[in-house]
Amino acid sequence: MATPTATAGYLSDAWLFLAAGLAPAPDRGRRSTVALRLTVTDPPPGVHAAVDVYVDLEAGRLAVTPAAGEPPALLITLPYAAAHTLLLGAARPRAELLEAGDVTITGNFSLLFFIDAALQRDRSGHVAALRAATAPPPGHLSWAESEPETETPEAGTAQADREALLRAGDTLPDALRELGREVGTSTPGAQFYVSQDGKVLADVGLGSARPGVAMTARSAPLWYCCAKPLLSVALGRLWEAGDFDPYRPVAEYLPEFGTHGKSRITAMELLCHTGPLATGLDPLHGVVTGPDAERLRRALDVPVPARRPGDRPGIAYSQWWAWFVLARLLPAIDGRDYVDYVEQQILRPCGMDDTRVCLTAEEYAAYGDRLPLIHVSNLGDVPQPTYFWSTRGATTRCVPGVNTRGPLSDLGRLFEMVLDGGSAPGGRVLAPTTAAALTARHRTGLTDRYGNADWGFGFRLECRSLGPEYTSFSRHASPRAFGHDGLWTAVVFADPEARLTVAVHLNGKVEHERHRERILRIADAVYQDLRLT
Repeated sequence: MATPTATAGYLSDAWLFLAAGLAPAPDRGRRSTVALRLTVTDPPPGVHAAVDVYVDLEAGRLAVTPAAGEPPALLITLPYAAAHTLLLGAARPRAELLEAGDVTITGNFSLLFFIDAALQRDRSGHVAALRAATAPPPGHLSWAESEPETETPEAGTAQADREALLRAGDTLPDALRELGREVGTSTPGAQFYVSQDGKVLADVGLGSARPGVAMTARSAPLWYCCAKPLLSVALGRLWEAGDFDPYRPVAEYLPEFGTHGKSRITAMELLCHTGPLATGLDPLHGVVTGPDAERLRRALDVPVPARRPGDRPGIAYSQWWAWFVLARLLPAIDGRDYVDYVEQQILRPCGMDDTRVCLTAEEYAAYGDRLPLIHVSNLGDVPQPTYFWSTRGATTRCVPGVNTRGPLSDLGRLFEMVLDGGSAPGGRVLAPTTAAALTARHRTGLTDRYGNADWGFGFRLECRSLGPEYTSFSRHASPRAFGHDGLWTAVVFADPEARLTVAVHLNGKVEHERHRERILRIADAVYQDLRLT
């Protein structure tokens, strides 16, 4: 594709015409094309304040037209310079857009990961041609100036890691084989932890954590939503002490929460993801790693639709809003904030010494350029590294239930504690009755298209008995198994009947169906290797 020399103002009529002439428009009817609407809050003269964007996830081609008709499923409102970064910027600045506090997103937030990967890959060259033909906003860095520095290569897998892989392969040969099938194809790297009856059977890393950096058993990948059980355990302790009742309205503990239709929402509704706020309407979508004051304002001010008497609740999975609100119950009831409470009452007694709920600035300075990155693969394409959740701003800001980092051996220890009735190496964390209550069925009779069904006190539960599409962890797991997923990257679960704990992290994000298939293959192989089928 020829690179034009003329420049046009971003989102002007001349720019839209230029963009349309540089490459064929994406086929809007194909699965690989996603749509979003950009609304600019401060449009300069001659610029469209709202445009519809179609992104071909396979080729990276864009079609941009004046907004018209019914809006698409993803809506993004942001300043003009940020809109330029979103489509034409580099990967790291694009991720940093969520840190400023001036972006609003409605709809399927997860599409941003796949859009980012397509724009990076730019197989058609359309994005590069547009960058060359676009005049940057005043004071805005050019694309080349905003590119991240080249990664510093690191030595490959150390001898200790090679020996750990050999030992794990002796006990879990099929599981390691299935894991190895994914490394280098759907994911650049993986971390894998398995224990049974308290004996560690696998604690290994494979492949790369980020370009030039090996994934080892000591790497600290992002747990994503696998971190949500930390808050479940924390609130379970308050429930056990009689200081908290999850069936009472949250507003009784946080009066400031009880506005705009939220006065009757209970903590149990939020923990079970049956609150009245749809997933796509999460008020923290655009500022999930933004300033604390702005996140708090949006979390408290968001209106929710009124429920009529007799209305049946539905599943409304909350990635961050519910957990942001629930985490504020800790200082309101106990006096300690989420980070301090979790570190003192859960991480220390469980021996989770390498886990960080969020990094300090000093920790990021020492370790940030070696943190595992999430990579995104569009429909089988080469995985592209994304900087979402891995920038300085994101890793040093507390996002309860999402941006915890640590080796999977630590995550395994958390689930071993619950499996052992609340007992941990450093002392008891929960009473046995509380541990049982956390993994009991608090939500039944509801399902969604992602295979979710019964839910515990913030834990996903095995539901294979409802049909194969509701298999949560393995086709061989017992009905008592409990755990959690990390959106299309990870899973952790414990099976009381097998006395088994399994944690898998794949730092290559793929679409839901592909991820579910690979996780089930790996988990099924664990049961087969241990003759638990």
